[in-house]
Amino acid sequence: MKIVILGAGAVGGYYGGALQSAGHQVGFVARGATLEALHTRGLQLADATGTRTVAALATTSSPALVDLLGGVDVAIVATKALPGHPPFGDVDLLPSTTPVVITHNSVETHYAAAELLGAQRVLAGVIRAYLTRLGPAEIRLNPGPLSFNFGPLPGTEPSPHTLAAAEQLAQALRAGGVECDNYGSERDIMVDVWSKAMFVAVAGALGALANQPMGYLRTQLRFALRTMMTEVEAAAHSRGVALPANVVDATLEFCDTQYAEATSSMHRDIAAGLPNELDAQLGAIRRMSAVGTPTLDLVHALLRARGA
Repeated sequence: MKIVILGAGAVGGYYGGALQSAGHQVGFVARGATLEALHTRGLQLADATGTRTVAALATTSSPALVDLLGGVDVAIVATKALPGHPPFGDVDLLPSTTPVVITHNSVETHYAAAELLGAQRVLAGVIRAYLTRLGPAEIRLNPGPLSFNFGPLPGTEPSPHTLAAAEQLAQALRAGGVECDNYGSERDIMVDVWSKAMFVAVAGALGALANQPMGYLRTQLRFALRTMMTEVEAAAHSRGVALPANVVDATLEFCDTQYAEATSSMHRDIAAGLPNELDAQLGAIRRMSAVGTPTLDLVHALLRARGA
């Protein structure tokens, strides 16, 4: 496949490197020090088995990347949904039939992408991995999952081209060592989007507020995790998303399997005073909910009061 990835940070870099290593043509839209590192050294990827370097094609715009690749089969938006930044880069300049996978940690931005690009070509993506950006184009995979699920938004009619590209991408990811579930049109990908939000938005926001990693949250603040997750569950149900009956318990059990020092990228960005995804993650859940979310509201307000 010929794959355009917008963003070569932790998510774009690691998953793009996996696809490149599996024999696919991958190009990155990047800038600044990351672009320079990709040109001079390539991607440097580390995991429990060691460190490897993967050659990378990169430039500053999607259309230029398509020219370098000689076409494009699918685009993956792997940037963060940060305030004041275009959430989808210049993906709208790609050929109008190009399927686009949105990987944002948000229950909201997939719909904005559908409005911008047309729902028939948009796939909502769900990434699960503890990734750390060590430097420009230098990424470490920490202990835990490595998966990438995606599917069309419910109630839409994806084009046959989009469905075919989705299955090709799923096979490519699996060949690169990534677990992948292609939801197709038969299942609701928003169940997975909201299930992940229950974990990542809650753990990220509570972790940032307490300035503590997962090991502390799941023991000393387990009651707060459960309360916030229960509110996310109610918010999803208010939107007609049929989360599994045991989703809160299952998510807490997933917390128990993570390594004790794990933190989310949102947590780390807030702690460092950097632009962050608080609004895209926790804010989006609050906006999308048709029921009250008092604990989520309080945590969001406290973090905003601290400058997040």
